[in-house]
Amino acid sequence: MSDNSHSEPQGLGTLASLVVLVGAALYFTGWVYRWAYFSFFQLEVTTLDLPLESFYIAAFQALLGGWGAIARTAIGIVLCAVGIYLTLWFVQLAGRRITHHLKQWRERAIQYGDRHRRSPVAQVVQSLAEFNSTHFNSIDFLRSLLDEIIIFLWALLILFFLAQWQADADAWTDAVNETSTLPVVTFLLPEDNSALGRKLDNPLINPAGFRIIGDKARYNRLLGREITQTGPQQVQRVWRLLIDRSGYFYIFPTLPNTANRSLRPPIVVIHESDRGDQLLILSPQPAEAE
Repeated sequence: MSDNSHSEPQGLGTLASLVVLVGAALYFTGWVYRWAYFSFFQLEVTTLDLPLESFYIAAFQALLGGWGAIARTAIGIVLCAVGIYLTLWFVQLAGRRITHHLKQWRERAIQYGDRHRRSPVAQVVQSLAEFNSTHFNSIDFLRSLLDEIIIFLWALLILFFLAQWQADADAWTDAVNETSTLPVVTFLLPEDNSALGRKLDNPLINPAGFRIIGDKARYNRLLGREITQTGPQQVQRVWRLLIDRSGYFYIFPTLPNTANRSLRPPIVVIHESDRGDQLLILSPQPAEAE
């Protein structure tokens, strides 16, 4: 009866520890996925004020978001197991070498102490040599801690690369118009506070009355390209909404499927007005393609 009462709290403690470790691993994976995904678009994840639960959901996307991700996760588990085994084997081998050299030093120290019994230094050296650290449980604890650190570091390394690879793949998919799952955006706002955009009644007029700091050539490249166009005789250009957080809309023109993978789309950040003078329209695809 007493054995069962003791084993039950132990089992609950082990389960609680496992839940904490799994939760930490999922959060770490989701954070790396979000960081790598938004870094593709030149955004810092810490500035977006994302909800905590979104990182856990992102972790499942990173590890199980498609057959490719599942295959990479399976390969990662195998590599993690092999890496842990080889590292523990190397540590054990190195530990034996170190123990062998310490044993030789211990024998020499004891001999030195026997030859110089009256010397205080020799007595200290001999005392250190005769000290047997294996009698203390702290040594076993440190060995166990080293094994757990190795397992922990290997797991973090594999999770990091799995999340980063999946995030890069998903970001490229969303950046290319033909494969993007992000909503197509149509944004209307007053002309007196917009440095980018076309007038509805006269789309040939550029915005005026603004000052610029930074890359003027980049700004000039965006002028005249604010309108989505998907016609067969036109250059494909579709604006999509990346994310809407903390009163800011992050939109960008998608890339063509022939674009070099080193290219990154420019991000336009629009502040949400509290005066009700803006209109945001989201759709799964451009109206011309329907």
